[in-house]
Amino acid sequence: MTLHGNIPPPPEKSVKFSLENDNNSRKKQKYKELWKRVARKALDLSLKDPWGKYNIHLRPTKKALRYRYNAMKKEWKKDEVFVKMEDKPFANGAMRECYRLKKMSNFVNDTNWKLAMNYVCKRYIQDVDRNVLFEDVKLQMDSKLWAEEFNRHNPPKKIDIFQMSILEFTEEEGSPLYHLEHFIEGEYIKHNSNSGFVSEIMRMTPQAFSHFTFERSGHQLIVVDIQGVDDLYTDPQIHTVSGTDYGDGNLGTRGMALFLYSHQCNEICSLMKLTEFDMSPNEIKERTTNGHCIISDPSTKFTILTHSSLDICQSIVNFKEDAMENLRQQVFSTNSTKSLDKQSDDDGHSEKCLCDSCIEKDDILRSKEVFESFDDEDNHNHKNDNTSVESSSNESLQRRRRYFSSNSVSSDSKNTEAERFASAIRKFSRPAGLLMPNVCDEVMNALKNSNSLFVLGQVHLDIARYYEIGKFSELSSGNNLLNPEDSSIEHLPAQEVMYDKESAIFHLDLSRKCGVLEAIKTMADIAFDLPHDLLKDVKSDDLKIEEIKDDEDKIIFGFKMMELAAEMSERNAIHFVAFSYETGLNLPKTKKTDWCKAMYWYEKALEYYVTDDYENNGNNINKKDMTFVCPQYEILAKMGQMLNVGGFGLERDGNEAYNLYTEAAEYAMEAMKGKLATKYYELAELCACDE
Repeated sequence: MTLHGNIPPPPEKSVKFSLENDNNSRKKQKYKELWKRVARKALDLSLKDPWGKYNIHLRPTKKALRYRYNAMKKEWKKDEVFVKMEDKPFANGAMRECYRLKKMSNFVNDTNWKLAMNYVCKRYIQDVDRNVLFEDVKLQMDSKLWAEEFNRHNPPKKIDIFQMSILEFTEEEGSPLYHLEHFIEGEYIKHNSNSGFVSEIMRMTPQAFSHFTFERSGHQLIVVDIQGVDDLYTDPQIHTVSGTDYGDGNLGTRGMALFLYSHQCNEICSLMKLTEFDMSPNEIKERTTNGHCIISDPSTKFTILTHSSLDICQSIVNFKEDAMENLRQQVFSTNSTKSLDKQSDDDGHSEKCLCDSCIEKDDILRSKEVFESFDDEDNHNHKNDNTSVESSSNESLQRRRRYFSSNSVSSDSKNTEAERFASAIRKFSRPAGLLMPNVCDEVMNALKNSNSLFVLGQVHLDIARYYEIGKFSELSSGNNLLNPEDSSIEHLPAQEVMYDKESAIFHLDLSRKCGVLEAIKTMADIAFDLPHDLLKDVKSDDLKIEEIKDDEDKIIFGFKMMELAAEMSERNAIHFVAFSYETGLNLPKTKKTDWCKAMYWYEKALEYYVTDDYENNGNNINKKDMTFVCPQYEILAKMGQMLNVGGFGLERDGNEAYNLYTEAAEYAMEAMKGKLATKYYELAELCACDE
């Protein structure tokens, strides 16, 4: 009787197992050879000097001071370097000219200048302040931190931003300053600009990087003006909310608006769950019908295996935190962890080692899934596993829903339910898109208690402004409308510019929903057909929004916006609401004359006339913005009159009316209104007699 364990396996299974091993071995060998070929190619390129024909090594040696900026520690370091550079620039830009330069490393004893590294030094054509160059370096090195943060989210192509430093030639007249960067061979491409320009063939990675910085920073900044060789970028620009940092190129929210208006989300944006910027129906139709669609570079195409490795972008800051400081802390923490990992590696091989064992080890660890994906038999045998992976991958491809999670707000830092709610509402402004429609009322209530100015709303407000001045008018060919060199249209009078009113109102309304005071007040003025500074030619009949269906809805909507603006301390809105409750004019049918509310709003108006509104600057006393629709003495007289008469929910109080009339008379005397002051004194006496 033959034992079961002695039964030989079927021959076809043995052959199959042998073929699988052979295939895996061939694939491993293939990747090993590929890595070695890349290493040899890199070494060959390093031995060929593309600037050898210029004989820079024959130029005289110059001594210079080099200033390097540590973006992590926000510190400058200075050392001495020796360079050789050409006398004449080889390229000129709008603001700077470029020189070829070789720099000898401080860590070598060999003085063979032919082997020295190639650099490009740049000098401003016009004389600029010394601090401008140092601010440029800080800008570029801070942008480099954001590039590293982008890489940590596993994009299909990693990016980097050139290291930049400053050279000061102290031995030359005037001690001129130059920017210094490594020279990189290749085609120099400008992908986007700091004023919204986007190249005709849009690569995914540069545009996604700019979008990423906007959402990752919690809308505090955006890195634009992406240009360089392949995915090595230089001379970026950062727009911040304040608009005061990083030089004159920082356009603030206006720069953010120009980028987001011209940006079209691509595959990388979707996989990182970056939210599309809200566009009006006319804008969407114009993009699709006129061919303003994405023509992507095929070099940025990637497979589903890469899809599943991308990390979702989420804001790194709370509402009042500084995004740049948080990023520094995060990078510092990451680097500390990496340094500990390196110390624990005691095999004696560096990260850049190209020996067979290191290549094989790295290849096996990083490419295991790739090996398996090429094996059809293996995919067939693990069908269930692949199905689950595909399912999870598809789930990751779904867009992030726009609501906050239960643990997005720490219960330890928030004491009341109201504070938690307000904080949660603030988090909605972080995606580039606006809020879900069903939370608009909650947002309005939250804004009444917060007086917050949302960055996203300011961006939409700036787009509405750009429409009015004609920045986006007569869309003709791609993104030419955003060409920063074509700025003459901005100087045309508003009445001569034909623009898309519906789109302008769309962005103004979104700004209103985000809680921007100027947008709220403007929408209220438009609803009541009052004069307004923004979109001056827009009338109430032009408002085509979901809240307005008939004329009565206009009054209801307009008064609701006016009350909200008053709650946010807009002075003209305060007087409008107070006057409406006093007289009953402009009130919707759902409200009625209420002198108690009128008194409340008039008292709120008086708060702007306290002595704290004065500042002593030397011998000058500058009064803050005291422009108001009604002088202080008139407000006091109105309040005195209502208290003296009583009614509409307000009890009569002659004594308080006397005090208010008397105070009104005193302020009228200060304003050189003698006759009016006398009248108020007489009314005060009548109040006293009635008592």
